[in-house]
Amino acid sequence: MKHLHTMSLAAAAMFLITGHGAAQHLWWDTMKLDNATCLYGEITVLATHHPIYYCGANWHPGEPAGGYCGIQHNSPTERRTIFSIWDTSPTLHPKVTAADPQTVHNRFGGEGEGGHTHMLWPWQAGDTFRFFVRKLPGTEAGTTDTRYYIHDPTAKKWRHSATITNPNGDKKSEKSVASLGGGGLASFLENFGGTDRQVPKLALYRLWLGSGADDMTCLTQAQGDGTWGQLHDAFFLAEGASKDLDALFAKLKEKYGTPAFGTAGKRLGPLSNKPLPDELKQQLKALSGAAAQPGIPPATRM
Repeated sequence: MKHLHTMSLAAAAMFLITGHGAAQHLWWDTMKLDNATCLYGEITVLATHHPIYYCGANWHPGEPAGGYCGIQHNSPTERRTIFSIWDTSPTLHPKVTAADPQTVHNRFGGEGEGGHTHMLWPWQAGDTFRFFVRKLPGTEAGTTDTRYYIHDPTAKKWRHSATITNPNGDKKSEKSVASLGGGGLASFLENFGGTDRQVPKLALYRLWLGSGADDMTCLTQAQGDGTWGQLHDAFFLAEGASKDLDALFAKLKEKYGTPAFGTAGKRLGPLSNKPLPDELKQQLKALSGAAAQPGIPPATRM
């Protein structure tokens, strides 16, 4: 999965590599920000039903040391945030090198193999889940740290959920200090249990890329598959019976407006270009390693 222009091939590869046959995807136009090392994202779930995974960002899908993060609705009583990094190679494995006391970490398999973390997180429909991913050279030579932060709206502060350190190989996705912008970037909605597909699920997505908290570019264009489009100046992904989704959109119209539906292989018009508020920039800069790093050039369009 390289770029938006090869979306149909990417979608097929995603199905073969990760088994996301029950998923709808957004494939972001990353503006050729090939030096980007930071990613800020927002997910607003408007309707949900378990079991479902709202992936906010999946960088280098299926490639060595690629990764993903987002939120899950696992059961009637359990919700989580998850963050994982795939193996660099069969012999080069990532490891969790820092974690919040409430973060559970282990290895995963089934859809590739790698290092996995999750934290119980009581996110609610209608609220915006905010996350920040930062890639830095690891403290050990030949490694990369990927740090995952989530915003706690109750405590009104950011929490460092985990850092996963991967050994570098000889590909760009493995030396991931400059990979978020150049190797494919997706969001998706996955019914990983394969049940209750007719029940409406709907989530809004927004992403920003940059080389530091002061240098973040709003991503305004994407293509999708499945049920996708634009709503409330964001991209959406949805699952559910058509009549039930129509009823949901009608219910949401007064607050969120009318959806524009996309079709596979075609673009809708761009979203508005929303710069990050100065207060949020200051919050992100205060996180460990969130400032632009010496020797790493700003994110650039090629």
